[in-house]
Amino acid sequence: MKERNDNQKKLLRSCIKAKDGWWATLFAGPVANRLLEPICNLKFLTPNHLTLFSLFIGCLAAYCFFKGDNSSLLLGAILVQLSFVVDCMDGQFARYSKKFSDFGAWLDRISDRVKDFLYFFSLAWGFYTQHSESFSYGCTPFVNFISNFIDKDQFFTINPNLHMITMQAKQVETWLVFPIAMIAMFAVFLIDYYVNQDMKFPTAKKTENKVKQVQQRNIFLRFFKIFLTFGLSVYRSVPILRFNIGEQALLISLFCACGAVFSLLSFFALLGSFYIIYWPFAKYFGFTEDK
Repeated sequence: MKERNDNQKKLLRSCIKAKDGWWATLFAGPVANRLLEPICNLKFLTPNHLTLFSLFIGCLAAYCFFKGDNSSLLLGAILVQLSFVVDCMDGQFARYSKKFSDFGAWLDRISDRVKDFLYFFSLAWGFYTQHSESFSYGCTPFVNFISNFIDKDQFFTINPNLHMITMQAKQVETWLVFPIAMIAMFAVFLIDYYVNQDMKFPTAKKTENKVKQVQQRNIFLRFFKIFLTFGLSVYRSVPILRFNIGEQALLISLFCACGAVFSLLSFFALLGSFYIIYWPFAKYFGFTEDK
């Protein structure tokens, strides 16, 4: 009996993806594997059940985000992580039970995109309902705290356009949260297309000598190579910025746990916009790593 259990555990461990995102490898994948142990031999269970359960948990997280208060945001942050763990379970269970299907792969991809939409829309809506027509926003809460000690008479002599530069809180129109959320969501959707549909993405087919000759003649390409090299070094050294689905879930949870919804959406919009421009060039010139 013990030997059979040990064999089952070894088989389960082998079902963890050998190459996955940083957060999935570090946290979600191993946790999902442990949660699979007591249910992996249930005959009625299929990977699609787990996919739908992950979507259900994601809907609960979105409901918390709709409410928008700090306690609901914290609960939503926890549910986002739980949804991602269950999302890892369906793939592992499919490999363990050999229950693969084209419909299951389609359902898994679609449910991820539905959760993306629910998260961003509900975060924007919850933030909008929690604020009036405008809200005070600064670059960092810490520096805003320090700015409270600056003499107000001195502060109001500063040009209002420089308030953000001086890290003072600035009044921002609340409706701006919706276009920023839309840009963030568009970036996430397009990055998913880049990562999962780029098997035939064109790459440069030049010899090393020709590449060096072109770079020597074209100063723009030389600086562009430096830019791509820097981007790849950041990608390797700061794993949370790799923007895989697990890292996206982690960023959502971290920002929401701090109640920083507008900062979260702005960060996704900026980083996502950078990636959708950077990724095709990096892929073409060979400055990306296989996912």
